[in-house]
Amino acid sequence: METIKGYKEFREKKVDHIYSRMDDTMIAKLRDIRKKTGISVSEIIRESVRRLLREIETTGSINLKI
Repeated sequence: METIKGYKEFREKKVDHIYSRMDDTMIAKLRDIRKKTGISVSEIIRESVRRLLREIETTGSINLKI
């Protein structure tokens, strides 16, 4: 048996969904980033959450600037 790390197959069904509320300006900014970079909105959100979780694991706290 061989194990390969990587992304899911193209047609593999994705089962985990989390919904979040965003205002129109947030959505517009995400779509603008998508247009400029070609990176999907969902991937931008996933990477943002990964970075936030990594910071929490590293420092043991969360620092949100307002």
